[in-house]
Amino acid sequence: MTRPDAIIFDMDGTLWDATQSYAQIWNETFAQMGIPSRLSGQELHIHMGSSLDEIIHQVITAQGIHIDLNEFLRRLTLNEARLMPRLGGTLYDGVRSGLETLAKDYPLLLLSNCSASGLRNFMHFTGTHHLFSDALTHGERPVPKSENLLFLAQKHRFTAPVYMGDTQADCDATHQAGFTFAFARYGFGSCHDSDFAVDSFTEFVKLLSPDRFAQSN
Repeated sequence: MTRPDAIIFDMDGTLWDATQSYAQIWNETFAQMGIPSRLSGQELHIHMGSSLDEIIHQVITAQGIHIDLNEFLRRLTLNEARLMPRLGGTLYDGVRSGLETLAKDYPLLLLSNCSASGLRNFMHFTGTHHLFSDALTHGERPVPKSENLLFLAQKHRFTAPVYMGDTQADCDATHQAGFTFAFARYGFGSCHDSDFAVDSFTEFVKLLSPDRFAQSN
């Protein structure tokens, strides 16, 4: 691998785990709409990586619930924007210090299929605004992740970014955009054709060390 000119991160399953908080928000939305169903964090876990509207369709269809999906999405999005800054999630080991290290040598960006407020909530809760030069969500620009990756690269004139994610969908989108994919094996999903894979965020930081690229040259 040649040295990248930027690192772009997925959020859920890559930088933190917030599934319990998401489940709480879903369950509050169910209650507001008079729906008796309830979800656990583990049940939401398997849907992470899809866009929010796709997750809603998958979950509601699986449970046989008959509701206005657009209204559910509207209420869920409002509840997430209201509650996630307080509920937050748990950063994976090594993420905070690793981001601080990487930010000394690379532009860091965020790209997620979450709601419009998702990445702002993440940065607010973790106090990491200063480490990222840009962030983009599916909620803000509802197109496939591959297109949003290309959009960020073109916007900032990157030619060789690395995207780090935790699902096969992340990998497919990255390769469709023509970039390098780093698979977080510790996350939510699986992947069979990543460009490289790591078992921890600390391992990822070591692999991206500028010293390593200097030695290889």
